[in-house]
Amino acid sequence: MTATAHEAIATVIAGLLLAAGLMVTLRMVLGPSTLDRAVALDALVAVVMAGIGLQTAVRGNAFYLPVLLVLSFLGFTGSVGVARFMALRDEAGTGDVDESQDTGEEGNGEEDNGRAGDAGPAEGTGRRPGQGPGEAR
Repeated sequence: MTATAHEAIATVIAGLLLAAGLMVTLRMVLGPSTLDRAVALDALVAVVMAGIGLQTAVRGNAFYLPVLLVLSFLGFTGSVGVARFMALRDEAGTGDVDESQDTGEEGNGEEDNGRAGDAGPAEGTGRRPGQGPGEAR
């Protein structure tokens, strides 16, 4: 291939990366949930990494390869951190989860209005109201 063909291909790829970056940024701004924003941020890091890789390939200069390594590490640890935060946040708000899902017991068919364990101790479990399935007296 000639130099102009390489430049044309690099220009098309740069345009696609720019469009992807704009769409991901729009998703990050609009949301609607925190998890959508976290995934969009992770995708934006990947688009930036692809742009740096394109620049490295076009210029033939390996100067920015350590930056790619650092960005990949930060993107991974950021995604894991957000996932752990979301899991802990969801775990803290488990008051509306049916206890029978955790213990394997069948429910008695009564409504508890989203407050599992507040109606009194579950018969045969030895737990106090509001106490999780793994916690003993």
